[in-house]
Amino acid sequence: MKQTKILLLIVFSLLSLVLASCVPGGAQPAQGWSGTVFHDDIIYVGSIGGKVMAVNPSTPSLEWSSTIAVPSGGGMSCGQTSALAAIYGTPAVDGDLVYVGSYSGKLYALNAATGAVRWDYPKEGDMGSIVASPLVANGVVYVCSSEDKESDNEKHSRVHALDTTYGEFRWKSDSLGEKLWTTPVVEGDVIYVSTFDGHVYTLSTETGNLLPWNFEAEVGFVSSPMLYEDTIFVGSFNHDLYAIKVGSDKPLWKFPGGNWFWATPVVKDGVVYAGCLDGKIYAIDAGTGEGLWKFNANDFVEKKEHIVASPVLVDDSLVVAGESGNVYVINPKTGIGERVRNLGTTTGEYTINAPVRASLCTHEGMVYIHAQDDWLYLVDIKQNRVDKFFSLASSP
Repeated sequence: MKQTKILLLIVFSLLSLVLASCVPGGAQPAQGWSGTVFHDDIIYVGSIGGKVMAVNPSTPSLEWSSTIAVPSGGGMSCGQTSALAAIYGTPAVDGDLVYVGSYSGKLYALNAATGAVRWDYPKEGDMGSIVASPLVANGVVYVCSSEDKESDNEKHSRVHALDTTYGEFRWKSDSLGEKLWTTPVVEGDVIYVSTFDGHVYTLSTETGNLLPWNFEAEVGFVSSPMLYEDTIFVGSFNHDLYAIKVGSDKPLWKFPGGNWFWATPVVKDGVVYAGCLDGKIYAIDAGTGEGLWKFNANDFVEKKEHIVASPVLVDDSLVVAGESGNVYVINPKTGIGERVRNLGTTTGEYTINAPVRASLCTHEGMVYIHAQDDWLYLVDIKQNRVDKFFSLASSP
């Protein structure tokens, strides 16, 4: 595990610099890490600038914007104060509430119709940096956090469970390592969470206690887990995509890529679709690990492509956004695909003139993308075109 620890140290250092550059006081105001979510005909999205916004895509117009900020005296509040609380994860929407976690260490529940804060947790102090998206299941919101401060000469990461309606504390898990930047999966009364130090842990939804089965690899896991039937699919730092049967101490199979499988894979009808930082999308048989096809997005760009965001399935197409700003539409059965042209042009221009790192969402055959220029884009698959339709940066 020594090599793994060295690799993790490098990863933590690099990613911490990326995150630090995006929070108040950082050197580079990177944008567009928070993905979009569609709920009741409204798009909800967060920003590095500490805003949560509700956008009506049919108008398009801003329904509301709520600012989350950190007062200079310490602690946190909502309102126009001295420093903004960066939001990296995609909001989760359930009923009439929108849930977002801040890098400054609080979870917020906002009214979906007005943006008013219903509750925040904790009331005093913080739970540690929140990078990934919260998850709502069965009246409970789960969120992973990483403590920046050291206690007992160690840094701790935990899963927290709160009541969705009032934000009442239910439990927090024991420490699961140094960093926890992934979103868990809930199935029945079990929580599955992957960690940078190479574990897949199972926890009780009732108590947060560790359950008897957990999986340990020789390398760390970089992606959030995807649970399909009784198998977990998760990307690792050694360029492999793992398939792990729940209850087993050995992987069902490992599929090699040319770089990290950073994005959470998508699974449908027994096929795993996995985007890789090597610029390729792989289709893999979920049961055997056999590669069915691969789509090489590097064929469409001058510089090397990276797939950071998870692909999405829309009708009979697989839609992928590359870090270059290109959007690709792929036949999920054959792997044959093409690049969506920029505003209908046939030149070599990028689909979107900005990097894409945030997760995508779909609605009625359309794909919505939050790019690093802090604009929302609408991709029409049938028309093979993209429209730049709303600026988040200009919202109040």
